[in-house]
Amino acid sequence: MKKREIPFTKPHIPESTLPEIGKVLKSGWITTGQKAKEFEQEFAKFINTKNGIAVANGTAALHLAYKAVGIGPGDEVLVPSFTFCSTINMIIHLGATPVFCDIDEKSLCIDPKDVERKITQQTKAIVVVHFAGMPADLTEIQRMANKRKIAVIEDAAHAFMTKHNNHYIGSGRNLACFSFYATKNLTTAEGGMVTTNNKHLGEYIRMLSMHGISKHAWNRYSKKGTWKYDVLFPGYKYNMTDIQAVIGIEQLKVAQKSREKRLSLINRYFEKLATNPALILPTREMKPGNEHAWHLFTIRLKDTSKINRDELFEKLKEFGIGTSVHFIPNHMQSYYKKTYGKVSLPITEQVYKSILSLPLYEDMSFEDVDYVAEVVNSLI
Repeated sequence: MKKREIPFTKPHIPESTLPEIGKVLKSGWITTGQKAKEFEQEFAKFINTKNGIAVANGTAALHLAYKAVGIGPGDEVLVPSFTFCSTINMIIHLGATPVFCDIDEKSLCIDPKDVERKITQQTKAIVVVHFAGMPADLTEIQRMANKRKIAVIEDAAHAFMTKHNNHYIGSGRNLACFSFYATKNLTTAEGGMVTTNNKHLGEYIRMLSMHGISKHAWNRYSKKGTWKYDVLFPGYKYNMTDIQAVIGIEQLKVAQKSREKRLSLINRYFEKLATNPALILPTREMKPGNEHAWHLFTIRLKDTSKINRDELFEKLKEFGIGTSVHFIPNHMQSYYKKTYGKVSLPITEQVYKSILSLPLYEDMSFEDVDYVAEVVNSLI
């Protein structure tokens, strides 16, 4: 095989993006303004929700959503350990206690059975992470939450264009938190969004994202604005700039086309890897009306593999193939072990030892996928 250089990820930036950024720079208004507002409206329209609040990043989106539902000292929040640490850290910053839950072995999303076992009178919220773009079992989680009047927050960092019951994630009753980091299916380089159908909650989150000020800077400094403003409560500085927003607007225009390309690459991976007896491929089994966004394509190594996951990572690097591990479970990280004690999550720990994310991005070719698959098959 002739060696190819295939990065783990690469953002697809439409050619129309650079001229639009130039227009923003020339306008003299480069922070939160009309373009940020337009992006919020277009994103909300795309997924069919009433309110989108564009913010600096996905971590900020989580922090705002947690704060909005009243998470604070003395509360417990049920959350999968199998997620990026920002999902956990924002709980801690509000003075609450994360309660780590195991995952379902097929979907790799939070296990409703473990959630039910760990609900207590102190449980304030359940955080549902749609891992890799797979819709979690929201129906069962929502049933438990409704019964006990517990909030559900959806970590949709991987879930742009994920569907549950024929509806896009972020269009339902819960607060949903999106990330537009450089690796995501839709990117603004850095950025995030909180979506909600609750008008009053949306207004509160918007003010919370801008210091708790009653009027945004755009309103204060535009021709129709006023210098007067009122701080209604102490908030944060989490706004998205117009420069970021125009990147997102151009990404939305090609979102359907990008998804089609991503699906074709996924199908190619399955075609090339399905016969390997040492591999566990991600499940494509879903309830009717559910759709996977395929933010990540993960493989898992069986015990029959000739090498382990860590060795495979290093070997693929030698062949010019970039990979990543999603995720190192948080309950195994030093700070959380020291602070919350030892936790046993058998499925999470088993999956972590064997999982690896392969390259997946819109500008990949079928030849790139074939090369990755051929190297993987030969090594394991």
